[in-house]
Amino acid sequence: MSAVDIFAAMNGQAFKKRGTILTREVFVEDHTIRSKVKTTTSSKTDLAAWWLSYLEGRRAVATKPTKKTLRVFDMFSGAGGLGLGLRQAADECGMGVHSVVAADQDLGALNVYRRNHETDMIISESVSMLVNYQLLGSGDGSEFFSEPTVAPRLSHLSGSIDAILAGPPCQGHSNLNNHSRRDDDRNELYLTVPAMAVALQVPVVIIENVPGVVHDHRSVVSTTISLLKSCGYEVTCGTLAAHRMGWPQTRKRFFLIATRGFAPVGLESVSGALSVGTPLSVSWALEGVQKRGSDSFMDEVPQISSENQRRVNFLFENNLHDLPNQERPECHREGTTYKSVYGRMRAEQPAPTLTGGFLSPGRGRFTHPTEPRALTPREAARLQGFPHDYDFRPGDEVRPGRTDVARWIGNAVPMPLGYAAGLCALLPIVALENQCPRPRKN
Repeated sequence: MSAVDIFAAMNGQAFKKRGTILTREVFVEDHTIRSKVKTTTSSKTDLAAWWLSYLEGRRAVATKPTKKTLRVFDMFSGAGGLGLGLRQAADECGMGVHSVVAADQDLGALNVYRRNHETDMIISESVSMLVNYQLLGSGDGSEFFSEPTVAPRLSHLSGSIDAILAGPPCQGHSNLNNHSRRDDDRNELYLTVPAMAVALQVPVVIIENVPGVVHDHRSVVSTTISLLKSCGYEVTCGTLAAHRMGWPQTRKRFFLIATRGFAPVGLESVSGALSVGTPLSVSWALEGVQKRGSDSFMDEVPQISSENQRRVNFLFENNLHDLPNQERPECHREGTTYKSVYGRMRAEQPAPTLTGGFLSPGRGRFTHPTEPRALTPREAARLQGFPHDYDFRPGDEVRPGRTDVARWIGNAVPMPLGYAAGLCALLPIVALENQCPRPRKN
């Protein structure tokens, strides 16, 4: 066994570079994929070079492409972070992606999604109006009372969608939501996803949410698993952490992946294969971003209050990363459980979880690691895994509001998390495609 083979068996991935071409192999259980990308800069590690090429807009190309194109329906799409993750997984697996439908109540986010994913149809209304279903019971043992049905405008899609992506509203599950934590009517929107999948006969379902969703008082996760299994799906689920796969952010999300007609690869297997010892740093992600700005609203430094600027300056003048209590507002002093608020990012560590409040130091540890200021939208987008050429304009000449852009970026799923979840479903499809006999040439 060669040194590369030993490395792959131990770590689940291996890199090889020839000139400017970097090849990556990912080994998960009995599946292997190989893809390559062009790199133009030197990086300390091959993983850093791989993801830098992605952020610079260079897409991976599989060394053994299939003829499969995934037709995708993205529910609760937002601006498209989860869709980017699936596309990256598809690129490395040698598949195409065709965005058929995206649905979200935020029309601005939908327009951004369509602009970047070339979506055929966008629907700006609650998904609860798109599918009709009734349940028998909840939690383990629950079933559909009858076959779910979709709104007439979607009926033509039955049997033609390959994958549903979904990120149902997570505010009701978030540990930051003290008022309605884990007991919020919006939590039941989670159940529209299995209903839509069954109604449209979709073979792949990928659902993401905050880790706290598993503690929901209405048991939406166990109910969803039971509904899907009763309809012939196999399910794998668990929590993925971006920094454990090398990404420079500590964000965690809970994923549920279901497939019908074949078994998904276990989420733990994929997570283990992609795990690395040391994650990339904030400094790596932000290096040179401000020097190459192209869109004014993406690269503008947010204006913060004079009092908050004083607090930011205090951190740098005293070489601190945590603001002392006496420098905080009274409401954020003794007894607060949010110690990271007004904090400064650590340059050589991954960023903390980004939220839509990243424009203000008073909303989290969002102060730039090496400059006394808040993050720009471009910098936050980079930490979330959006490539530099991702266009956050809802229209050609439309400048979105700063709070809109912050919400779209902060609410997104970091690309590497969607990528890992996508591999769970796509690796078996690659194997099936490779087993299919190719038509003979005359």
